[in-house]
Amino acid sequence: MSWCIAADSSCNFLSFTPTSPDCIYGVAPLSILVDGVEYVDSDDLSVQELIAAFTSPHAMSTSSACPSPGDWAKLMRSADNVICVTIGSKTSGSYDCALTAKQIVMDEYESLHPDQEGGKRIHVIDSKGAGAQLEVLIHRLDSYIAQGLSFDEIVSNMEAFIETTHVYYSLSSFDNLVKAGRLPRLVGTLASKLNIRLLGSTAADGALRAVGPTRGEKKTFKKIIDCLVHDNFGGGVVYIDHVNNEPTALLLKQEIVNIWPEAEIHICACRGLCSYYAEVSGIIIAFESETQR
Repeated sequence: MSWCIAADSSCNFLSFTPTSPDCIYGVAPLSILVDGVEYVDSDDLSVQELIAAFTSPHAMSTSSACPSPGDWAKLMRSADNVICVTIGSKTSGSYDCALTAKQIVMDEYESLHPDQEGGKRIHVIDSKGAGAQLEVLIHRLDSYIAQGLSFDEIVSNMEAFIETTHVYYSLSSFDNLVKAGRLPRLVGTLASKLNIRLLGSTAADGALRAVGPTRGEKKTFKKIIDCLVHDNFGGGVVYIDHVNNEPTALLLKQEIVNIWPEAEIHICACRGLCSYYAEVSGIIIAFESETQR
């Protein structure tokens, strides 16, 4: 049986090769609109060009759009077993579009293969986050496929695993989150005026929530480390994503390694969608708790 791991472009993998030779990886791109110009978040997008566009003082109107059901359906047709991971359903319509695509593709398959029940399986996972959160999930999903687990076993394991992963966002600019209604205007305005970073996370339902303000790199790192301890991190897998801020990502990695030397830490530059919402210098960190190692 062939496999496909599919994600929308809120996952910041620019290149990912599944461990199993029977598995492929594909991306359904989101889009960012700046004054009517569409920037498709594909592998060949110039993220720096996008950043220059939406940070320009002349930019009047910006927004984002989720992948269409057609984008998802194309990926779902590529293998017998398909597992999709989407940006949180509370922040985008990507999850709903993937569910629509699943129904379309399964109806197609059943009409063409009425006697092959179970020959094609599709599951859609709501990551309840963005960026590094999807990377942690796909990292684990890839390992389950490589181990040869059944489709049902993988779905069950992934639904349990997601409940004990955690994602945090350390941001210094909040304009696009506020404009999109993802962050209360008052919170964004106060944080900007006070020139502080805001540490955020996601609630149990995937909605963005503020953890608290931080001022200065050392205090920001301390707050993040406190969150890792609180969430029972024990030295497992960590993904750190950044928007033009690799030096800070590397320093944060070192802070984590100083406490948990066995931690497996990966650093990714943000693609277009996360660059748009996390904005310049933004950091996204996600990890697995010790109970899931």
